[in-house]
Amino acid sequence: MIKIVSEIKRLDPKVTKQLEAISPSDYGHSINFQLISARKIKPLFPIEGNFAGPAVTVRIPPNDGLLINKALDVVQPGDVLVIDMNEEERFACWGEITTKLAMEKGVIAAIINGPVTDTKTIIDLQFNVFSYAVSPLTTKVYSIGGDVNVPVSISGCIINPGDIIVGSNDGLLVVPKDEALAYLEIGKKEQAADEQRRLDLEQLGAEKYLRRFDPLWDKAIEKNKNL
Repeated sequence: MIKIVSEIKRLDPKVTKQLEAISPSDYGHSINFQLISARKIKPLFPIEGNFAGPAVTVRIPPNDGLLINKALDVVQPGDVLVIDMNEEERFACWGEITTKLAMEKGVIAAIINGPVTDTKTIIDLQFNVFSYAVSPLTTKVYSIGGDVNVPVSISGCIINPGDIIVGSNDGLLVVPKDEALAYLEIGKKEQAADEQRRLDLEQLGAEKYLRRFDPLWDKAIEKNKNL
């Protein structure tokens, strides 16, 4: 069975641009979900800065890459292609040709919980790719099945079509498109708090900065005494 949804709802680009200015690491101070670490889904090369764009999602069988081409047919400039392969380790669905097609269509990144190939070429092209593995064995065109623009799961995080993917060298943030303004508010708050911590350390020095935590240590010690 194949399901293809060609049109998705995309967020106002101005909001997406504001989300791009905030690192996923800033969100890590405040939220417990919607973050994908770079332990499993790794950037293919060190990424400078952040990127952000609406997700076009694809779900494919382990060895059939047909639907990747259909997804590339419906993407728009600024999109992030998210490919669910259920942590496949053998068959690479992404390589030189798909990268060049994506770049020509204006896609800014590909997120794949499966393997990629042609890594040297992709690195030379400096196209943002996060992947679960690298493999010389590639998918074929069997027309077994798959879906375009349906909910998918990457490293346990549900991604719906149109959700905003914010990426950095540390990992990925998935912003539900219907909660984008709330996430933006959280991000701005945490970004400001992180900047304040940076300034405090610079002005106070390590010793005085660490003394700020003494009341918390004292409270923890007192609590343990009463156990």
